[in-house]
This record gives sequence, C-alpha cells and structure tokens, in this order.
Amino acid sequence: MALAGMSIPGFASALAPGRDIAASSLFSVVYDNGFPPSAAFGAAAGQHGYATHDIDGDVTGFWMNHLAPRWRHEPVAIAGLTHASALFVLERMGWDHGLRVVFRAQHRSQGNGRIEHQLGGPVAMLNAFEQAASEHPGLGACVAGMLARCYRPEPAPSALAIPARPRPGQDTAADPAPLVSWVIAPRPSSASARNAFATVERIV
Repeated sequence: MALAGMSIPGFASALAPGRDIAASSLFSVVYDNGFPPSAAFGAAAGQHGYATHDIDGDVTGFWMNHLAPRWRHEPVAIAGLTHASALFVLERMGWDHGLRVVFRAQHRSQGNGRIEHQLGGPVAMLNAFEQAASEHPGLGACVAGMLARCYRPEPAPSALAIPARPRPGQDTAADPAPLVSWVIAPRPSSASARNAFATVERIV
C-alpha cells in the first residue's frame, strides 16, 4: 500500500465490492524481519505495491520517523503482521489519534505444518482471509493476499470453524510465540459498519 496515505473515507471507498484495494489505501504495511513469516509478508506486500517498513523488533524508529508525523497530520490506516507486542504499542499510540484496531488475527502454529487462525473484524476481511489461505500455503503470502482483495464490509456477521489438517513435510514443532496480523484505522462510526464485525476461529 503506497506511501501516500488515505483517511478512513478514502480507505472505505477503496474497499468497494468487486474491486481490489488500491496501493494507496494504506499508509504503510509493517513487518518484522526477525520472523520468517513476517519477512515473507513484507516481501509479498511490497510486490502488491504497498509501502513497507521493517520494524526489526522495535517500533520506535518507525513511530518517530514515519508514523507520528503522519498521524499528526492525518489519521491514516496501517496494517501489519508482527509479534503481539508491536501491535500493543501501535494500538495504544493510535488511540491518541482517533484510530482503533479494526481487524485482528492471531496465527498460532500447532505443529505438523498446521496454523490456527483466530480472526476478528469485518466479515469481508474474514472471507478474504479464508480465500487467501486456500491459495497460499505460507502465512505471509496469505495475509498479503487478504489485504490485496479486501472489499467494503457488509453488515452480516458470520462464524466458521475449519478443522486443522496436518501438512506432510512441514515442521513438527509448535510455535510458542504466535504472530498477529492487524489493521489499524480510524474507527467506523455508523451502525452498519459496527455490525459488519464478527469474530471467528479458522484452523487451516
């Protein structure tokens, strides 16, 4: 998502049904090169045309040099696939600028190549994630694919659970530190936007 950011009206209009997100929909996509799935996410997001920032385990540089100056001017949306601690910091910084986490998904490895996904956010984003997960075996490419195909949230929540399936040839060890994908944006104010949010658990 390109460096020229949008406020939430621009972000919402870019999520029109049947239309891919323009690269200018988000100010920046955040990743952490210390986690291979996150690094892969950054690379895939860059291929989709999004401006990316590697926080390298610490959000301070990204905050001081890029995000804080921008948010003082305009509360633009950002997205990421990081450790939960990075989201914790950015989420609280966003509160002071009128932004909230509008999509959150925890990704926990269960071993044998299985990843459990627990998602909360607009129904359209949950559906986009499920479709991307069916096309991309890697977590990073999956999350980037979701961002590239998001549509305007519809006011119909849903819930779905998909049983975990072993993937032969994948690592057998479970990951004790799950990664989190997220979108931080100005908070929707309409009742229909609020009703468009749901929480589901998906295991693929």
